[in-house]
Amino acid sequence: MKKLTLAMLLALIGATAMAQNFEGSTIEERIAFSTGDNEDSIKTAKGYITMFQQTNANKDYQDMYENYKWIKTYAPFAQNGIYTQGPFMFYNLINAEQDPVKRRRYFDEMMELFELRQKNLDALNSFAKTKSTLGDVLSVKAEYYNWTAPVVLGQNFDLRGSYKNFKEAIDMVNEQGGREITGSFLQTFFLVSDAIYKATKGGTREQYLQDYLDSKDACEKMLQLAKEAQAEGDTARAQKLVATYDAPLAAIEQLFAASGAADSAQLIAIYTKKFDGYKNDINKLNSSLVLMQQNDCDESDIYYQYAEAAYALQPSYTSAIGLAQKAQKDGESAKMLEYYNKALELATSDARRGIICLNICNGLTKSKQYTGAMTYAEKAIAYSPDLTGKAYLKMANINTLLGQYNEAIAYCSKASAADITVSGSADRLKANIQKAQANQAANAAAMKAYNDFKARQKAEEDFWSGGGKK
Repeated sequence: MKKLTLAMLLALIGATAMAQNFEGSTIEERIAFSTGDNEDSIKTAKGYITMFQQTNANKDYQDMYENYKWIKTYAPFAQNGIYTQGPFMFYNLINAEQDPVKRRRYFDEMMELFELRQKNLDALNSFAKTKSTLGDVLSVKAEYYNWTAPVVLGQNFDLRGSYKNFKEAIDMVNEQGGREITGSFLQTFFLVSDAIYKATKGGTREQYLQDYLDSKDACEKMLQLAKEAQAEGDTARAQKLVATYDAPLAAIEQLFAASGAADSAQLIAIYTKKFDGYKNDINKLNSSLVLMQQNDCDESDIYYQYAEAAYALQPSYTSAIGLAQKAQKDGESAKMLEYYNKALELATSDARRGIICLNICNGLTKSKQYTGAMTYAEKAIAYSPDLTGKAYLKMANINTLLGQYNEAIAYCSKASAADITVSGSADRLKANIQKAQANQAANAAAMKAYNDFKARQKAEEDFWSGGGKK
């Protein structure tokens, strides 16, 4: 066996791993990369890998740990197993260990393993059958931290530590997408944010609002994978994805609605105080505009002030929509259309223009200009047919507000058929409309029965008051 000191070996691995490409390589070649091209060393490494897999199958986590340590040190690129199965091994070791010092050692080693996987992700992906994104790795890290940190840290555990890991993963998934991130992860992230929000008695409101948008956005991005699966003809996978992410999305929305964080009066007060500090920062202005728009503050004077300041600094479709809404409120229809058209001009693609049309549809719906709202929903489809399902769902909402329930139900069905990512929302709206219709029918039947009873009672009274003569 080639003699390499541990220091030399780790230096070799650290210097070359980032650029290493193992595409098409065998396990022997990947072992040789770290241990040297020697038959005995390769055979030894394969023995440790076999034992690692066997002890994992037997749930013998202590022996699995001994094999893990050797592989991690001497053959870190042999296979992905130590990175994907290692965290679960540490989870079991931590929960079985009574000595707090050993528990902490396992915990720290688990975190180091995640950091090593992050560092070597490109090299590991180069030979993996299923590629992982950094968002995938960070999301798994966040969940294992959240599961084990309370056990390891005890009274020193702080939810903000869990929050930091979840937030980092969510930001990465929203930036570059993710594959392994689960609906339960997204729901847990928002539960942690919600707990912190409540513990601080609303002191983290602005961050909480952003967390709501981020977790909701991540859920919707994962649901988009269902749409892609359906387009590829994989209906089973598409349905599984919807089942995995639609319920957490609904739970996130319900939790947020129950929090009271979206109270428009309080939000308006918050953003009024922040305006002087934000008015020269285009990023903060645009971010605030989105948050206010998402939380029903887009008919307030402070929302219009943010839009004016942002548009003056750097015109964007976000601020242009704000100015269009102000013109609409002021009764200046020509100026309203001018700014809405400007918003569309500022977009860089038809896909983005379609999304802007849906945003315009939202604004017109809030101001009860339902005909205009329907028009822009139709324009969204014309710009981007991929938005058909979302546009139909907007139309369903508009018809619901108009009391045109049969039309609303029809649009719900069309939305669900056109886009699997909105099928859950469309089906829930349809069920609520049908429930309201059933209640209306029951109320109408009850009222008719009551009126018939009163008519019979009056007829009887008239009969007897007339001396029993008809």
